[in-house]
Amino acid sequence: MLTFDPDFHSDDLLGCVLWASETLMGRVRFDIWSLILQDILHGRNPVHDKSNVELCERERPRIEAACRHAFAIRPSTHVALESSDFNQ
Repeated sequence: MLTFDPDFHSDDLLGCVLWASETLMGRVRFDIWSLILQDILHGRNPVHDKSNVELCERERPRIEAACRHAFAIRPSTHVALESSDFNQ
């Protein structure tokens, strides 16, 4: 079971990161790359990391659902979200 941290974090060029705790694996890092921000969430600010984090906060339910889906099919301590994770 994943328990997500309350805050997203900026990863500069990458986009955003969301951390979660999982009972067997411990800490899990979810990367939300800039292409996901742009193509799936329809926003991305290449200059202002704060805007990207705010976008992720607004889209939290969709991102958490995508994280759960991605983790279920690609369990790891470091998961990069893919477009297909949002099409469940």
